[in-house]
Amino acid sequence: MIVTVAGPSVRVWILAVALGSFAAGTVVGFLLPNMMASAAQMPATPEQEAGEITQKYGLSDEQHRRMVMVFEEQERQDLKILMAAKPHQLDPDLQSKRLLQSRKTQQRIRFVLDEQQRALYDRDSTINKPGTNSSSGEDENR
Repeated sequence: MIVTVAGPSVRVWILAVALGSFAAGTVVGFLLPNMMASAAQMPATPEQEAGEITQKYGLSDEQHRRMVMVFEEQERQDLKILMAAKPHQLDPDLQSKRLLQSRKTQQRIRFVLDEQQRALYDRDSTINKPGTNSSSGEDENR
């Protein structure tokens, strides 16, 4: 008698666990690739950004240290601007503040570089902007 009473309830319990496991697996299957993709698109740390410029332009250890400070300050200021904004406030004013901060960072980067490094940095910055001419005067879009 106990077997017949417990039998159907055990079957229902097993079915519920199986369906719950299937649902959890389905959710994880859909979310995991998106989570992994967004982790791969995480912004670079100040150290990584400074390391890239250091390697590209041959900065000294002192210049590298200063470059890390430049990018740390940019991160702090950017976060300060974003934290002051409400989610619906991504308006032109906020965008202007972020653009101004980005320009300040560009100026600080240029300040850390020596004259030769600055010339290369300026050349590369111009090349990366669509529709502008390179330092040689040739159109990069050709």
